[in-house]
Amino acid sequence: MLRIPVAPDNFTYPFVIGAANVRALMAEGLQVQGHIIKNGFDSDVFVLNTLISMYSDHGEVDSARQLFEQNRQVVDTVSWNALIDGYAKSGSVEVARQLFDEMPERDDVSWSTMISGYARHGELAIAKALFDRMPYRNSVIWNSMISGFARIGILPIARKMFDELPCKNTITWNAMITAYAQSGDVDSARDLFDKMPDKDVVSWSSMIAGYKQYGRFRDAVSLFKSMLLEKDVKPNEVTMVSVLSACAHLTEIDLGKWIHAYINRCNVKLDDYLGAALIDMYAKCGNIEAAEQVFCNLKRRDISAWNALIVGFAMHGNADDSLKAFSRMQDSNINPNSVTFLGVLTACSHAGLVDEGRRYFNNMLKDHNILPNPKHYGCMVDMLGRAGLLEEAEELVKIMPMKPEITILGALLGACRIHGNTEVADRIRVGLLGLETGQAGCHVLLSNVYAAAGKWNEALEIRKLIKEKGIRKQPGSSLVDLNVGDS
Repeated sequence: MLRIPVAPDNFTYPFVIGAANVRALMAEGLQVQGHIIKNGFDSDVFVLNTLISMYSDHGEVDSARQLFEQNRQVVDTVSWNALIDGYAKSGSVEVARQLFDEMPERDDVSWSTMISGYARHGELAIAKALFDRMPYRNSVIWNSMISGFARIGILPIARKMFDELPCKNTITWNAMITAYAQSGDVDSARDLFDKMPDKDVVSWSSMIAGYKQYGRFRDAVSLFKSMLLEKDVKPNEVTMVSVLSACAHLTEIDLGKWIHAYINRCNVKLDDYLGAALIDMYAKCGNIEAAEQVFCNLKRRDISAWNALIVGFAMHGNADDSLKAFSRMQDSNINPNSVTFLGVLTACSHAGLVDEGRRYFNNMLKDHNILPNPKHYGCMVDMLGRAGLLEEAEELVKIMPMKPEITILGALLGACRIHGNTEVADRIRVGLLGLETGQAGCHVLLSNVYAAAGKWNEALEIRKLIKEKGIRKQPGSSLVDLNVGDS
């Protein structure tokens, strides 16, 4: 039971409400409001503003509006700002705009709230119009506009505003670096990063994550090592998730082990994503026992950790362990997602568990409302192809609701070569692959199918086509890229 001190006043109540609000204890805040009304402080503007903020922060904007309207005679600029902020954050930007237009007097907070609200909800044309009208623009407003344009990928405007900003702070630099990195322009991100006067952990983490996201794993690792030499900044959970992912792709287990030891030595919180990243790193680096040990030591296991373990077992050919982990996950009342089924189907494919694979594939939509994506179809084609069920695999490719990716056709052609099935290969050539396809991988496989079956004329015909059409081989891509970080 909440205890209110004897003879509270208009200074006591706001502090008590604020404490309840910080701890997200709405029920206690309502108890305090009862005392406020009983003791006659409900019309005190200091107390009133705290109540309006409490309701607004919890998304109860109608209740906040009711308090505001009941006390129109005493409300001040803080009251208006609190209510406008509540509507803007709840997505009711137009209502917030109506209140903004009604305000008898606007301060910097009011303009910031409206511009940030429109920018946050993608209404950047309106935000820009308000920005142009604003009598004084502070760093918060500039950051809101730059971040808004950057977030939706309009980088030229974001960069123009960034360059025009007279006094850039760390938040502004980070917004631009993150935007460039997430868009794939990691070189522009790095250029800004190198010019940035004061880098914080967000700056380093954004740059490292950009390198990792676009496959520049060695650059990610190299930048992380440079970060460790900095005296005033230390890597956090976000940094280490990206670096561990890079280690996994590079199979740099020594650095991965060092990061694991650093986590333990510095008491870094092993949250869901960091735990999953460690499991994934050990599994991809070949130490599935260490991956399982990390999993067992986690205090809480969410879908990311389970997926990392299930996929890890599947990659190592431990189908039985992978499927047992899947069963244990369901017993723990954790619902699978699309990544989970990639691991399960891969396990079935590697172990030749065709009946089980069919059942899991069919249950994705029926039992879990998960639509199979091209990677799931790829697993099934690979599984059926390994088992020699080429006609069934061919039929599955034909009924896919999306155009088959080149890796799926490659898997089917690879199975045709292994099993000497030129009939299916002929149909793929005419009906699915098409001679206009500009990638050499499947054409080479098709040529190999014919060569293995002794059909040299057909093999030479495909090779001639590759040369005449200038078909080029694309950079290496695997049938299934199991990325547990997307869980």
